[in-house]
Amino acid sequence: MAGGYLTALADFFYPQRCVSCNARASDLLCRACYENLPEIAAPICGRCGMPAAFETYGCDECGNQDFAFRAARAALRYDGVGKELVHAIKYRGRVEAAERLAAPLMAGALDERGFDVVVPVPLHRMRSLRRGFNQAELLARGVARKINARVSDKLRAVRKTADQVGLTAGARAANVRGAYAARGQVAGKVLLVDDVFTTGATLDTCARALIGAGADEVFALTLCRTC
Repeated sequence: MAGGYLTALADFFYPQRCVSCNARASDLLCRACYENLPEIAAPICGRCGMPAAFETYGCDECGNQDFAFRAARAALRYDGVGKELVHAIKYRGRVEAAERLAAPLMAGALDERGFDVVVPVPLHRMRSLRRGFNQAELLARGVARKINARVSDKLRAVRKTADQVGLTAGARAANVRGAYAARGQVAGKVLLVDDVFTTGATLDTCARALIGAGADEVFALTLCRTC
């Protein structure tokens, strides 16, 4: 009886599980995981969003990269609680975390405003059917609500790509080259949204498609980035 009472009491005060450590929590993250969010703060590279020793535009990571997007920002490092948050949304179906937790973090990382449209990086239809949702679209919709912009599916995946995990930078670029195309004409200032920035290859390919379709400029925003 005592055990059942204590379990019921715990369920009342801590009705859900932390998306990071799976401990009982009163919200999406327990206090310990919330306090350990690996947030990216200034100084950063103004071009790729990489943490830096001082404010710069073009760091050692991106200085020799010909990115089509004007700048990229990320809310968290892809490590610890940040990585677990991505995995919770992407692989464990904790989709509620995308809008309630991830999107506010991402919107807070933006130092640009006035976007005409928010565009998620699309999934190939086979991968979308298998997963049941596109995590980038969930994030894009949450961010769009925060910044009062509209979401548009102006991109489509025109061929299936291999999983980028474990690929070298060159292999990543080759893997996604020509994999995305714009749907019709695109105009204005575009915010391109994805879950993780690793080498920037996917975001670059998508940005090129958007600019080729008429976008004035493209900014990239992700929940996490490798650092």
